[in-house]
Amino acid sequence: MTNDEIKEKLNSKKSSDRRRAAKEIGRNNIIELGDDLFKKYLEEINDERTWETQCEMIKSLGIINYKKLTEIIEELIKNPSTGGSIICAAASAYVQLKRKSNDDGKPILELLETDILNIINGALKVLAYDKMKPDKETIEKIIKISWDLNKHKQRIGVEYGTNDSREYVANACAGWDKELTLDFLNHCIETAYNKSHLGKEYKNEQLIKICKNSLKGKYSKADL
Repeated sequence: MTNDEIKEKLNSKKSSDRRRAAKEIGRNNIIELGDDLFKKYLEEINDERTWETQCEMIKSLGIINYKKLTEIIEELIKNPSTGGSIICAAASAYVQLKRKSNDDGKPILELLETDILNIINGALKVLAYDKMKPDKETIEKIIKISWDLNKHKQRIGVEYGTNDSREYVANACAGWDKELTLDFLNHCIETAYNKSHLGKEYKNEQLIKICKNSLKGKYSKADL
């Protein structure tokens, strides 16, 4: 799509069109459409029904590093009533907007102090998506915090349909020093189990695949 076509879809009455336009801006890093996207997002937040479109707008504004979004993102993260998908997207954008460089992991460590799993997931997603390579100390802290995130209190009992947060860290490990990641990746492989809706345990093949790829220094498909 051309920029004019994207603008046209941003102003469409169909939420699906606006959502597609937002995705295009992020996917192609179209910084010059940041003001247009932000303007539409400010309108979008007044309609709770369009939470999916709001998520895509937040994601893309974070990707293009649209700083005017920062204050709103901070408020979303602080607000306990923010929906799960929106707060996850907000956490990802928070990292992208607050870091001083692509490899600055301090905003991630900041969000990992929370007990809210959706915020943790949002923060960790950026690691692989942006192929971040924080310093050794930050990597060690992230791995330590993430070691048993599959047992997070907000995941126990609802494992079915809930991602294992370690997938995001395991994916990022592809670009990190293997001496720092080997034990974590092997631990994830050994403990890669989910539960079905009937409570039956089964292997998390996706996590295993990600870990094996990372052991070879290969990123798996990452998606925000």
